[in-house]
Amino acid sequence: MYFLRGVFVLLCALLSASRAEDDVKNGPCDIFSQDVNNLTLNCSRRNIDRIPSWPEEINKVADRDGHVLITFFNNSITNITELDRVPGNKIAISFKSNRIREIEDDAFKNIHRLVYLDLSNNRLSGDVLRSEIFQGPYNEGVYSQIALETLSLGYNEIHSLDKYLFQYTPNLTRLYLNNNPIELLDHVTLLAISSATKLEVLDLAKTDIDNIPLDAFRGLVNLKQIDLSGNQFVTVPESLSLVGSTLQYLTFNNNPIVELNDDSFIGLTSLVELEVGENDNLEEVKRSTFMPLKSLRVLHLCHNKNLKYISHNAFRGVKDKWTLKEVYLDDNNLSELSTDLLPWDKLEVLGMTGNRWLCNCDLANIVTKQDAGSKFKPGEIPYCAAPMRLTGAYVTNITVSFCPQFDTTFATKKGFSIKDLKPKHILWTILGVATVVGIGMICGLLVNLAKAFYRKNLRSQPIRYININDDLA
Repeated sequence: MYFLRGVFVLLCALLSASRAEDDVKNGPCDIFSQDVNNLTLNCSRRNIDRIPSWPEEINKVADRDGHVLITFFNNSITNITELDRVPGNKIAISFKSNRIREIEDDAFKNIHRLVYLDLSNNRLSGDVLRSEIFQGPYNEGVYSQIALETLSLGYNEIHSLDKYLFQYTPNLTRLYLNNNPIELLDHVTLLAISSATKLEVLDLAKTDIDNIPLDAFRGLVNLKQIDLSGNQFVTVPESLSLVGSTLQYLTFNNNPIVELNDDSFIGLTSLVELEVGENDNLEEVKRSTFMPLKSLRVLHLCHNKNLKYISHNAFRGVKDKWTLKEVYLDDNNLSELSTDLLPWDKLEVLGMTGNRWLCNCDLANIVTKQDAGSKFKPGEIPYCAAPMRLTGAYVTNITVSFCPQFDTTFATKKGFSIKDLKPKHILWTILGVATVVGIGMICGLLVNLAKAFYRKNLRSQPIRYININDDLA
């Protein structure tokens, strides 16, 4: 179901984009119907400032299986009023790129099958966003819920969220808060996020946060994907370990982090894909950094312009049960890699372009003997930057012929016995001991003679004192 819902939204978006060129400003909305189960109402780029009534054709959609996309992309709407009923089982509405500052209570109560809502790139503040705008019809003294699954609030003016915001959207699985001036995840915002217990995707990119409280994700037992890019983190938040058993995708680009170490990804045992890129301050990846990542299959460690060192023990602890299939190290400041960094022959895809590779014996070993050269994608083979005679050559063209070859075979060690001794060995041993003893005795005699000479001839005589009074008397 998750996959089908994603496909539905994507297809609707593609259809809308394909019709955008034919839109006419200030003209009526266009309606496209593939069949009774798929309909698109395109009101994009009409320069409208209020929501019009739906055309009659929209009622032709089958209620049970119908999919409807309504898009008001790039208009001048400032207020979302109560929308008319829309038939169909899955409804998607986009108000992206308008001037919305206000949303009325009960705005979506007539569309209780609304599964996708895009309010991004508007002028919404946290005060405008309240639970009442998402409440369904009023029945028997209570407001019912709506089916909302995806809510995009990116590129607005949100600093904080009301703690009851998602009271009537229990099926919310994807929440996008990116590009808002949040700066601090306060208590009420965390209460709002943690109340969406079915949340699977959370986007906090470019929100200027530098910390996530330890218990921030408590209760999000279904969280699978999180984006923390473009923030002020100097370390990977420890709070991620609370969702380590479910989190599968982590994006951690463009943060002022200096190093990755054995504490960076602790507890993230279910992570499948990790992206750490465009971190200009990142300089090194230390030992055991990736040891907690027992399920990792794809690693993007790219576009870190100052990254010049990866410890040969960075994957320590995971080599025995190797799961990684794709490793991308493109566009860093790397020049060398250790031959035992990882089991190169077990990879399916390897990216290494955009670095200043020193084509030495280690790199030749990795590329040829360990078969890393066969993992490069076509057209993405890295070049040598040094030594000068290999500058510009493909790393796959270097050989190990210029590397020193060492004989790794050794004679079998033989045990020692008394029978192996010969007379000359015994004679030389006795002579050596006698020589050492003789030299010692001579040295001792010389020391004693020196002491005696010192006492007899060189030692100072004691000073004698005379009583003057006795002499005068």
